[in-house]
Amino acid sequence: MKKKLSVLSLLLVLIFVLAACGSGNTDMNGSSTQSSAPDSMTSSSMSQSMTTLSGSFSGKNGKMVSGMVKVMGGKLMLTHFKTDEGPDLHVYLTKDGDVTNGQSIAKIDLKKMDQTFSLNGVDPAMYNTVVIYCNKAHVAFGEAKIMDPGMSFSGSFKGTNQKMVSGTATVTNTMLTLSNFKTDEGPDLHVYLTKDGDLSTGKQIAKIDLKKMEQSFSLSGIDPTIYNMVVIYCNKAHVTFGEAKLMMDPS
Repeated sequence: MKKKLSVLSLLLVLIFVLAACGSGNTDMNGSSTQSSAPDSMTSSSMSQSMTTLSGSFSGKNGKMVSGMVKVMGGKLMLTHFKTDEGPDLHVYLTKDGDVTNGQSIAKIDLKKMDQTFSLNGVDPAMYNTVVIYCNKAHVAFGEAKIMDPGMSFSGSFKGTNQKMVSGTATVTNTMLTLSNFKTDEGPDLHVYLTKDGDLSTGKQIAKIDLKKMEQSFSLSGIDPTIYNMVVIYCNKAHVTFGEAKLMMDPS
């Protein structure tokens, strides 16, 4: 009799243990539930930490602004920064320079060439232009188009107007590089960034060296994303020697 009671008690204990284990993993409808650990980072903070953007300043409205800006790790950094003086200058993150819908990040220090500001939760991926803006006078002093420094555009040259030009043009947010470059000789050849070859709205970058197959030129203060063609142009003869249509390089 005692042996039967012991076996029965053991069975009852086993049933209660199994029931307790099952109740922790099922809800009232019998479906399985599992607790999950909270994410250590929100999608916004992940975007801030992963995004790296940079660009070069140029002046606006008759004002002088120069230097570089980099946005990364939840911070906005100004380096080698100079600006004309103003009574209430702030740095903004904007979309295409629209301060009204942008985010004021901080008031800048006119005496410091290198400054760093926290983004305080602002997602930089939503913006493409850093603006130096005078809040008191309501005037933009300068701006810098920002893009991923790893992004590049390139294209192969072809001659025009019966001229020979060959090689490759590569454009990043800071440099224009000519590789394996060859051209017919001309008295005053320059390289331009243009939209569809239109020199009137393009940017003259530099005079090229006819003897060098590899050449690089700074794009300081220029937004390369608004152009799609590199042109080799003779300023003296007013003739286009060649052009390269730019396409985004695969990442």
